[in-house]
Amino acid sequence: MRYVRLELTPPTGAIHPVGRRLATESELERAELIYVDSFPDGTGILLYRIRGDTEDVGSRIDDHPLVLEWDLFEGTNAAVYCYLLVDSGEPASTLISLVGQDGLIVETPIEYTGPDSFRLTVAGKEEMIQHAYQTIPDQFDCQIIKTGEYDPLCKWSIFDLTTRQKEVLRTAVEIGYYDVPKQATHRDIADELECATSTVDEHLRKAESTIFLSLLR
Repeated sequence: MRYVRLELTPPTGAIHPVGRRLATESELERAELIYVDSFPDGTGILLYRIRGDTEDVGSRIDDHPLVLEWDLFEGTNAAVYCYLLVDSGEPASTLISLVGQDGLIVETPIEYTGPDSFRLTVAGKEEMIQHAYQTIPDQFDCQIIKTGEYDPLCKWSIFDLTTRQKEVLRTAVEIGYYDVPKQATHRDIADELECATSTVDEHLRKAESTIFLSLLR
């Protein structure tokens, strides 16, 4: 079995039109698509982990014509999740068709690397992956990050940091966050990058976890 790690930017900036609706809220960010599934009747499930101001989420999705049911709930460590039962929509239908026709595995969570792009890992026989890749519609901006032998237990690589994670990590190093004694805090990094401290915390934890797992593999 082989895998390919891709960064995709759909023409609409979202996997499903409801995701586009969530992304139009300036104070709200889609962090990950934790779970996605589709059913024979054309409906599907999306489970997003979101961060930011979630106060107006209901008003943004409650009247969306493709939303059948939704729920907003809090998990551990104050993580906020948005559950959506939806009718089919593009480009989700196209992507599901592509992976389904070749029997590919799509790993979750799918991580958003920016307001319009996300990274995902797809696994299967090499010829199946090649066929699916060649049939990705031209309107998708698609970049191959890495390929290799598939091991379900090895999720990350030191070379698979997102652009934002690299930026936060580089800034942390440059202003002395990792110096001994420490010369900077999360607030200092956030001020340097003009973002929230919670954003710095999340990107640093993910980057550190990625690097440590790669070193210990």
